[in-house]
Amino acid sequence: MNVEKNSIGNLLRELIQQNKLSIRELSRRTAIDAAIISKIINGKRKVTVNHLKKFSEVLNVSHEELMRTAGFLDQNALQQTEQHLEALCKQADPSFTAERVRKQLAGYEEVALTEGGKKIIEEKFNEKIQSVGSVGKLVSDLKTMFSKLQSGLATKHEIIIFGAALLYFINPIDVLPDYIFPFGYLDDTLAVQAALLNSNK
Repeated sequence: MNVEKNSIGNLLRELIQQNKLSIRELSRRTAIDAAIISKIINGKRKVTVNHLKKFSEVLNVSHEELMRTAGFLDQNALQQTEQHLEALCKQADPSFTAERVRKQLAGYEEVALTEGGKKIIEEKFNEKIQSVGSVGKLVSDLKTMFSKLQSGLATKHEIIIFGAALLYFINPIDVLPDYIFPFGYLDDTLAVQAALLNSNK
């Protein structure tokens, strides 16, 4: 989509046109006041995460794309700071910490080397990816990791690091459960970034 960087208003305007909706109809379907939607589109009011959740459901777009465009997620996920992701996750669970994600990842590292761990990744990965329903950076990075492991060319270090991240993603009950929309995959993003950074060490 040709949208100006970080312009949620432009993206929403384009999506409304693509879905052949009026602002009034979008208001009716999302239960967001039409005046608020108009102000968001025209840059006169900041959009909230709750607004984005409702827009994604009606406008057939992933919440990840809307959050990135609105500035909640960095355009380059690798440059997304751990602190920023941690702060977003705390909106859903005040007790959330990045350290809890790192500890759970560490627990999966040994499993990633076992035949059982490899089998879980092989059998469950594609099913989990389909359930996410997003084609954003997180999914792209996960597919890259999965392909590297499937190719047989991954080093032992990559098998441990990438395997742990994939197991974390596949498990629906991780530090921040996946059903907590739209925050459920932010901890997975944090886990994937940690794996990508560690794989280069």
